[in-house]
Amino acid sequence: MAIERIPKKSPLKRLGLLGVGIIFVYLLFVGYAYLASPVAIRNPSFQHYHLRLQILVNGKTENFGDKKYQVATPKDVCNVALAKEPLHFHDNKDQMLHVHWDGLTGGGILKYYGWNYVGGIDNALGFRFDQLPKIEKVMVHGRDLPAVPKDMKFYVFVGDTDGYKERNFNTFLHQDLEDFLGKQSNIPESSNAGVNLWNTLFPKAYAHDGHEHTSENEEELKRLNNLIGNIVIFAQKDKPSADQIKARFKNLEPLGTSTCAG
Repeated sequence: MAIERIPKKSPLKRLGLLGVGIIFVYLLFVGYAYLASPVAIRNPSFQHYHLRLQILVNGKTENFGDKKYQVATPKDVCNVALAKEPLHFHDNKDQMLHVHWDGLTGGGILKYYGWNYVGGIDNALGFRFDQLPKIEKVMVHGRDLPAVPKDMKFYVFVGDTDGYKERNFNTFLHQDLEDFLGKQSNIPESSNAGVNLWNTLFPKAYAHDGHEHTSENEEELKRLNNLIGNIVIFAQKDKPSADQIKARFKNLEPLGTSTCAG
């Protein structure tokens, strides 16, 4: 009986199949990375506003002036080139959060510092697709926020020294921060170009000391700092008392009087 021989695949065909397999796996990765990345991360665009953020866990206030949260002050703060990091704290200041990418949500902020309540990639906000063919992973800053027991609830308040109101935590997680706070940044959408921030946007996005422009008027300072609001988050079993909430809005980080800083 004749033995049927199975023809061997040529090296060229094997190489072709390997190439097809690699392309297939790469496309799977690209699809996953794209779907796992919020639009604000997938296609980042320039922004530059500030907000004050306070977080208390079981009554203990997190100090964002601590070294683990701080980054070096950016050197190119007077232009509108897209910042490498979507947000950060610097100048050793507590509370004052600098937001440099448009469309960020409260959930993105919490995830960036270690609390992931929005899912997606655990150790990253997502992937950037604005520099194709390069796809860049946007890592979180770290797991810096303290652990929260499962029986804790989150209470979110927005306001200032004149008053406050409670907001839904889930809305905070998923809504653009400008919409959540009901105040739009002074930075126009058309500002995503490499030009001087002072010449084109004054007075917009500042919050630093050491520059010329000064003011003692609170509303003027908010405008100079492009401050869109103040957020206080309590993580605890029971709802905080009115006195506890008022104390946080009476303890806001003072606004600087400078211009042209990150």
